[in-house]
Amino acid sequence: MHLINKTIVVLGIISLLGGCATVSEQQYKLAQQSIQQGDYGSAFDQAAQSLQANIANYQLIGLFPSIVQNAYEQQLAGVERHKQTRDWDQAAYGYDRIAAMNQTITRIQQSLTLFAGKITTSNANRAAIGNLLDIKPGDVAAQRDESYEKAAAAHYANGQRYAKGSAFRQAQAEFSSSLSFINPYHDAHEQVEKNRHLADLADAKMHYGQALQAVQKRDHRAAAMAFARADLFVPGYRDAYTLAAKYKEIADQEDALSRYQRGEQLAAEQHYRAAASAFSEALSFVPAYRDATILAARYSELANREDARRYYAEGLQQMNQQQFAEAARSFDQAEQFVSGFRNARNMAEKARSFVPPDDYQLRHLVQQSVQQGIPLTWLHDVHRGETEDVHIASLSVFRQGRFNQQQEFWPYRLRLTGTCKLEIAKDNEPVVSFDTVVDYRVFRDDFGNWKATFRQENRGH
Repeated sequence: MHLINKTIVVLGIISLLGGCATVSEQQYKLAQQSIQQGDYGSAFDQAAQSLQANIANYQLIGLFPSIVQNAYEQQLAGVERHKQTRDWDQAAYGYDRIAAMNQTITRIQQSLTLFAGKITTSNANRAAIGNLLDIKPGDVAAQRDESYEKAAAAHYANGQRYAKGSAFRQAQAEFSSSLSFINPYHDAHEQVEKNRHLADLADAKMHYGQALQAVQKRDHRAAAMAFARADLFVPGYRDAYTLAAKYKEIADQEDALSRYQRGEQLAAEQHYRAAASAFSEALSFVPAYRDATILAARYSELANREDARRYYAEGLQQMNQQQFAEAARSFDQAEQFVSGFRNARNMAEKARSFVPPDDYQLRHLVQQSVQQGIPLTWLHDVHRGETEDVHIASLSVFRQGRFNQQQEFWPYRLRLTGTCKLEIAKDNEPVVSFDTVVDYRVFRDDFGNWKATFRQENRGH
């Protein structure tokens, strides 16, 4: 029966078995999808996993022989195509796949034999179990060995051709590949080592030559690296190790000198931070190079003082612009560059103390300020009695003035709405509302806490 016809038969079996007990295993559903796509290799794996998880799946027991037959045919067809193209590696891998399938089938049959001996079931199910147990795994051991032999021979022959053409690294890889199929194989082990040595020797010779060319160009760093690579491929190759050390020292001295001279130039241009970095780089090539250690420290200190002065000046400017939060950060930066620089730490604390309260804090401060009552003028036309139990319902800022640095307070003009009790006479305390505009001063007390007091009252609108 052709593969296409068998696919139709398998799909028909799925349709006939659709009314049986529902199978929840995901692998069974995936196997059905793979069958519909004609991918029996995947269907075999998924069906096998489903049966190994639940050997009592009668639907899959009935379906599995057809999956196996189609999977075998697909795999063998692929092997034959690889043989036709003399791709012996893939042909061998194809037989490996069939051998693995055979082992899986054997494990499933063993589990099913144990299961069948313990259950009572219908004749149809017994027949399905018998069909699965009757599967005879195809014996491909001889074909697999033949493919392994031809794959090993092909790689061995390729290795010989590469070796003859002095492509020693490729030859090494091919002889190693022949051993991956048959080990030992002829003299492949010896050929691997021989061609590895010849390849390493060729690479060492190449890098040694590149190093000599770099010396002629006075590129001492490249020369040192090339000599080192030559010695890496063949330890002790000529005098590569000694020359690598020699030219590395020369290159280090050259790089240290260039960084040192760059540092002197940057220092003369008053780029102190970059100068300090250049002197430090000189030390990374040659420790204790000249007086680079002293100069790196000196110009790092000058750079720090320069940055401290710059941030301190920015802080003063921001104080004048009443950007107090920014000023505090600038003074902090100055202190970080030079500990104890001028009065930066005190200025930072002072600037932070001037940062105005946020809206939530402001409302809390205003509420505190009216605990003892509010002026009668806030109540519009009512001009007698005393106020108590004042509650601020809403607060909006009409205007926030400039910070008074001499007296250290923030001026606000606020619109306040709320309610209070008005004590007119004994047992006569009506609740009245107010809506007024009030000028406030917000300042810090002797303990550094914000306080708020109203200065005067303007009649609300």
